[in-house]
Amino acid sequence: MNCSNFQAIIFIFVSAAWVAEAARSFDHAGANFMHASLMGLKDVPKTTPKPPPKKEEPKVEAEGPKPFYTAETMPTVSPALQCVINLTIQYFVIYTLLAFMRTFNQFTGNSLLGMQKICETAATTVTYAPMLAVLMLGIRMQAIQLTQGETEKYKLPQPWVQQAFYVATFAVLAQVILVVLMPMFTGEWEVKCDAEGNLDQSALRSAGICGMIISAFRYLIMLALYGAMITMVVGAFMMKGPKEVWGEEEAPPIPPAIACTMSLALQFFLIYLCVAVIKTVKEFVGGIGILIKLEGLFTMAKYTVNFAPMLCILFIGARMRALQMDPKNGAPQWWAQWCFYLCTYSVMVQAIMIIIVPLCVTCETKQGACEGDVVFEMESKCMMACFTAIRYLALLALYGGFTAIIVSVFLIEHPTDVSLTPAVSPAMKCVMNLTVQYFVIYLLLFICVTLKQFMPGVGCLTVAIAVFEAAQKTVMFAPMLSILFIGTRMQALQLAKAQDGTIPPEAGPPGYAQDAMFLCTWAVLIQVCMALLVCLLTCGGAPQMDEDGNVKKPQGGNFIVGIILDIIKYLSMLAMYGGIVTVIVAIFLMKPETLPPYAPRGSLIPYLPIADPPTPPTPGF
Repeated sequence: MNCSNFQAIIFIFVSAAWVAEAARSFDHAGANFMHASLMGLKDVPKTTPKPPPKKEEPKVEAEGPKPFYTAETMPTVSPALQCVINLTIQYFVIYTLLAFMRTFNQFTGNSLLGMQKICETAATTVTYAPMLAVLMLGIRMQAIQLTQGETEKYKLPQPWVQQAFYVATFAVLAQVILVVLMPMFTGEWEVKCDAEGNLDQSALRSAGICGMIISAFRYLIMLALYGAMITMVVGAFMMKGPKEVWGEEEAPPIPPAIACTMSLALQFFLIYLCVAVIKTVKEFVGGIGILIKLEGLFTMAKYTVNFAPMLCILFIGARMRALQMDPKNGAPQWWAQWCFYLCTYSVMVQAIMIIIVPLCVTCETKQGACEGDVVFEMESKCMMACFTAIRYLALLALYGGFTAIIVSVFLIEHPTDVSLTPAVSPAMKCVMNLTVQYFVIYLLLFICVTLKQFMPGVGCLTVAIAVFEAAQKTVMFAPMLSILFIGTRMQALQLAKAQDGTIPPEAGPPGYAQDAMFLCTWAVLIQVCMALLVCLLTCGGAPQMDEDGNVKKPQGGNFIVGIILDIIKYLSMLAMYGGIVTVIVAIFLMKPETLPPYAPRGSLIPYLPIADPPTPPTPGF
């Protein structure tokens, strides 16, 4: 008999003995029960003494911070965040419908090409959404600091500023509705808009009275949009901290992060307003030479201010991390705040150069190979060298400034106790990852274009420029995603305020919302990597992108490669849009007792945590 058989026999005997003992215990208990039923419980002999009653132990409260708010007393979702969500929904719903229409027409032979044209035009009407959203968040963050989270109690931002939030949001929505309704009045499916999202008036001339009404509405919408933006900026300067919070000492002035955000917003809207006004004047007086030149200059300047939303959300994210450590007087490092100004004035200098230089000297301004790249052509070589040097210094300040800001987020320490320095939050990790993706693509494209100017005979630079231009389309969602993430975290930090007035280091959105942020960030990063890898998969061929920033199968490429690219495309789209919906839902479901550290983190997919996007580790303090 071998060892395994002997072990099996032993196991059988032990199991049989255990079952027999359990049966005897059951029979004994059954006999007692039957005897008690016949003779009465009082006659049943006591086999075991009755255990003494247990003393109730005093309840020991869990250690750790206690939330200041409850589900009943917590502030509601603020008008600023409501408007940010509204703008986000407009932005992504339009692009989702556009992606769906393109896919549908691809398989049905362009059966709904008219609807696709409408969606493509509607996509230009949400140009203002990222800049408006980040301006609202900046003003909201200033109000939270001045009231120490009691924004509803002290009515900050002012009610009229909050009304301006709604006016600006619905002005953008009205532009979208006008684009959708245009075919009903003109009978043409192909609605035309300029690059700023303003309706082309030429199509309205054939619409009679209805066209005149739509034209009047267009100008009213523009007036409402710009009037609301100016109202928001004025309201931010007029906000005062309540004396109940700050006492006799004055509340701090507008911080550099908010000041730079408003400066970039003014630059952004001023350039776009000038473009719209010049085009309107041209419609009435015709194409005069100076108007044509001004229109071209302001259109070129528009590309330099398109960096503004991404820069602003980085400023606000860095400041929000500082306020988490010190809710009352927190601020980024002094050198990081100087970098806020450096980036802001870099954009301003480039925009001014584009507009002023051609008007002052004999000069021709041309758009370079990438967005934000401007080339000056002058007769004087010396003047051209000077302006080229200023242009490169401005770009160096821009890229050096935002890099230093990202470094400051990792290096900032708690002002009183270094050990209390929290790790970089998931929302901020995603924002920095998206920021790096966004600006690195533009930087590499700019380097390749510059090298191409000095070495025109190098063929690989042409392919590299095409690769980075394709990758450029994949990061177009980065600003709006970052704004949504920061807005969600701002709401979570306000609700997670502890009873002692501090914000716990672990505070943040629920775990499933943080995972959704990771999912969106990974989706964008995968698309960027695919745009760069297609060059290798096709033996040096430039990648082809659709208008949604998704990699397409190269013409004549391998069928298997095409299937793989389509699968990655739709999985990335599903991950990104699903993550966006999850984050928006989390904003409305958040309650203080369900947020970390007052509740377990949780996850979006049980037992399957989503990895953090690539970011440098937080230094150990």
